[in-house]
Amino acid sequence: MEKSIEETTVLEKPIQDRLRQASHITVESALRNKVSLNISWYDIHGEQQNQKYTIAAGTMIEF
Repeated sequence: MEKSIEETTVLEKPIQDRLRQASHITVESALRNKVSLNISWYDIHGEQQNQKYTIAAGTMIEF
């Protein structure tokens, strides 16, 4: 599966793990019962990373 150029190549992790590491969470869109999130965090080297997730509207997530 190819990723778009915009997305940072990182190991796929469940959204709950990324939310715990997040420094910024951006809602990019909320259309047709789907919400697109861009989650940013800092890795162990202090470099900012990001990953995009799409979840179904109404999905419960914990921060």
